[in-house]
Amino acid sequence: MNLRRILPDSLGGWVFTVVVTAVILIYGLSLISFLVFRDESAAAAAASQAADQLIVYKRVIEQANPEERLTLIRGLNSPGLRMVVTTRPLVRESDDVFTSRIVYRRLEREFPEGTDIRVDSRISDAIGEERFPTHEEIRRHHRRMRNGDLAMDGPPREDAPRGALDERMPSRPPASLAAERRARTIDQTLRDIRGFQPFVRASVRVDGDAWFNVRVDLNVDESSQRTRPFAITTSLTLLIALLAVWAVRRATRPVSLFATAAQRLGIELNAAPLPETGTGEVRRAARAFNTMQSRLKRFVQDRTQMLAAISHDLRTPITRMRLRAEFVDDDEQRAKMLADLDEMEAMIKATMEFARDDAANEAAEDIDIAAGLAALTADEKAIGHDVTYTGPKSLTLTARPLGLKRALTNLIENAVKYGGSAQVSLQRQGDYAEILVDDSGPGIPDADKEQVFTPFYRLETSRSRDTGGTGLGMTIARNAIRSMGGDVVLLDRPGGGLRVRVTLPVQG
Repeated sequence: MNLRRILPDSLGGWVFTVVVTAVILIYGLSLISFLVFRDESAAAAAASQAADQLIVYKRVIEQANPEERLTLIRGLNSPGLRMVVTTRPLVRESDDVFTSRIVYRRLEREFPEGTDIRVDSRISDAIGEERFPTHEEIRRHHRRMRNGDLAMDGPPREDAPRGALDERMPSRPPASLAAERRARTIDQTLRDIRGFQPFVRASVRVDGDAWFNVRVDLNVDESSQRTRPFAITTSLTLLIALLAVWAVRRATRPVSLFATAAQRLGIELNAAPLPETGTGEVRRAARAFNTMQSRLKRFVQDRTQMLAAISHDLRTPITRMRLRAEFVDDDEQRAKMLADLDEMEAMIKATMEFARDDAANEAAEDIDIAAGLAALTADEKAIGHDVTYTGPKSLTLTARPLGLKRALTNLIENAVKYGGSAQVSLQRQGDYAEILVDDSGPGIPDADKEQVFTPFYRLETSRSRDTGGTGLGMTIARNAIRSMGGDVVLLDRPGGGLRVRVTLPVQG
């Protein structure tokens, strides 16, 4: 697998990938930790809640009158909380279960120092001691307490006399008994559906030999806790990802602006300078870029002015030499001198066109390159040249019309001049328009295919303007095409000859 195809190819993509990966790792590890310790956390919360419940009931019972405590204890019993007072502890000894330790510490702080407290959380679904006290056992112990017997061992004494306490404890109304039966039925149904209900038991010595025994169900609700962490983690990850996208785009926007400005500088030297706004680093970079652009602009202007001055100064002596050549009696020498002077003027003119590059100051506009090529080939055919065009009837791109026409005219004329014919074709390749100019000439050696774009470089060594030109045509053509964001390269034509490939960007 090639990692370059998977990894991002931009600075913004790299920053976004790093940020999102870090967030996913952090929240992933946090979620794993939560899932590992979720059960203990839920049990700890339930145990703390149960301990608080025991402490509240203990304080309520303490504040009640002694003769009303038994009635109060019986009234507070429910399917989830069962209390009874006995002479022996129902919890033989405390265990080392996590929930038991939590309840024990809370009760230890609530009761006086030295109070015998026993807490266990033994998990068993057996009926008997592990699920004690049941509702029947609670009623049995209450009956014994009313008869003055707190012993929990042995069967209940049905013949025991009923004391005064029994008269003060009114029996429950039928509606209350029916509600209790319905609560027990619902409680058992929930146990069957959800499985065994965890609980904690506690026995606390109070008033000498009396033991206060209580059994509290632990309300561990995991239904919401199972999905909530995933929902929270996903929401936070998406939120941070959106913030990362916004921050990355804001941070990398100056880099994109610099890339666009650098590309534009190669096309339009007189482009507007970059705005010097943003952070300190961005302002310094923009200031440096604008300084570089102004220096390049001054350099080109100075070079153009220098060549213009040289051309102006040379025109005067050339004119004088031309006048003097007219007085030469030898016709052959006079013709040679005039030919040399004409070549000098042509070279000066071509040099000025190359240095001044009027096309660089021309405004770019949308043009139909297909229609333009068809018109150029038609003009060449009209003067007797073997030129053909194949391609679409219409293809619009943004370019400088005069500069593009001059460059393509030079390439087509070179193909006709050195190859005898020119086959021009146009097609779109992705975001670029590709123009091919093929000829049937001898071609150009590979070593010279790049040299021909050097100013004043000529493959023909006769120095004759009729056969070799000035050596600036290919240079002017490449400079014009590159100033529009394209390029010109020379290739070998399949089957022999030379192929000139011109590429120009197409928007949309």
